[in-house]
Amino acid sequence: MKILFQGDSITDAFRKPEEINPAYQLGNGYAFLVAAQLSARHPERLFEFINQGVSGQAVQHLAERWQADALGVNPDVLSLLVGVNNIIHRVHGQSEIPDDEILQLYRSLLDNMRLHNPMCRLLLLEPFLLHTGTVTDEMVESLRPIQVGIASIARDFDVPIIPLQSVFDRALSRAPAAYWAYDGIHPTHAGFQLIADNWLQTVETHGLLQ
Repeated sequence: MKILFQGDSITDAFRKPEEINPAYQLGNGYAFLVAAQLSARHPERLFEFINQGVSGQAVQHLAERWQADALGVNPDVLSLLVGVNNIIHRVHGQSEIPDDEILQLYRSLLDNMRLHNPMCRLLLLEPFLLHTGTVTDEMVESLRPIQVGIASIARDFDVPIIPLQSVFDRALSRAPAAYWAYDGIHPTHAGFQLIADNWLQTVETHGLLQ
């Protein structure tokens, strides 16, 4: 079974695709943690894990490379976490793409995968921000329509979504924001473990790996 992780820096996590060791190819984030646990538990399954996250990318950048880096991979499971950079770039004046266009592009990624590979199982991860580091109130408020829109897309496609904003918000009762995401955007080792734990729980609940 081939599992593809797609997204931005949170998925990328300093992966090294040129390395021979598949562990190094996966980076040091949640994709690595997921792959480590599943591979150790089920060596008989011969899982193949591919990380195609690219740091700094937004939804439109994924759309530009979707043919090569998603459809061309032909995965059995597609895990997608993207959207926060659209807001970061907007706040910093680097992009003015409106929310409806962002969500239309996001939907088109899934449409194209379904058309290309109807048997591919989809798992969406909600983009998130925490109030610490460089994160402003404006960024948090700007992200909410994207979060709502992605949740709506998940319902339309009848696929599971991991509500990472709620996951991290609940974690704030245990430790401050910087403990989970040092700058409010990029997870620490503890934050990556939260994502991995919820990823594994969700795929088990929905039978995505059966």
